[in-house]
Amino acid sequence: MKRPCYINSFASIHPDGITGESGMLHAVEPDYKHIITNANMRRRMSHIVRMGVACGLICLEQSGNKNIDAIITATGLGCLTDTEKFLDNLIENEEQLLNPSAFIQSTFNVIGAQIALITGSHSYNNTYVHRGLSFESALIDGMMRIWEGDNLVLVGAADEVLPAGHTILKRLGMLDNITLGEGSQFFTLAAEKELHTVAELAAVRTFTGELSSEEILQKIKIFLTENNLKPADIQHLITGRNGNTTDDLVYNVVEQLFPSTSYSTFKDICGEYPTASAFGMWKGLNLLKESGDIRYLLIYNHYYNINHSLILLRKC
Repeated sequence: MKRPCYINSFASIHPDGITGESGMLHAVEPDYKHIITNANMRRRMSHIVRMGVACGLICLEQSGNKNIDAIITATGLGCLTDTEKFLDNLIENEEQLLNPSAFIQSTFNVIGAQIALITGSHSYNNTYVHRGLSFESALIDGMMRIWEGDNLVLVGAADEVLPAGHTILKRLGMLDNITLGEGSQFFTLAAEKELHTVAELAAVRTFTGELSSEEILQKIKIFLTENNLKPADIQHLITGRNGNTTDDLVYNVVEQLFPSTSYSTFKDICGEYPTASAFGMWKGLNLLKESGDIRYLLIYNHYYNINHSLILLRKC
């Protein structure tokens, strides 16, 4: 029998919806020296690593329990700053006498590894890089760890935005009325509910492909049925609208499935990036925390209409 999976703490480092360059939203970052106290370690970290490690440590601090059984991280594009730095050095030095530090620091699992080093964790440590489903893949793995007997699992995501990346995506025609963003969100999944626990992670579902609106609606209906729910049981729906007319068409259709449900979005604050759904879940948890009228909250997001995900939260 599957054990319940509770979310006992959650943290986020994200944009404020207004700070950034043209077409990009940059995260509003905390004072890292009070979170990552080792100055040498902090100095060697790139922007995304500092953001991810700090967010993970804040989440653990909120949970009040450092005895984690697993660290699971997710990213869509990884450490772009260090990757760019290494490639620049490759060109400037004509592929000779290269400093390997930027390459070593650019691997996708750096955030999870650094959190493990700081917390002294020798437990399960995994990173998912599944494009627009990276965070959801990490969530599913975290839930499975709880079902299999773990008591506390740290799950999080991080992505960063760079001018070079923005330029490339714009040239490819992938930024029509879309603002790129960045951020990091972490959550502790637990087998036991605590007094301050806000919600249970009831279910996560992913599906891929350039599906029609009817096919997507059918998958959502099946998802609700599998969780013994009807559309009327969902009190709030969060969608990943990003401003692109084509991408947002499917959200119009999905919202019609929930005529009596209140709606909200999240990419107007955090921008578009592969693991933006993590910010959507963070926002959903805050809504559940503040509202007494919402019992079931559903998050539907798609990434360029190819990677689709559903996250169901139940208020405790």
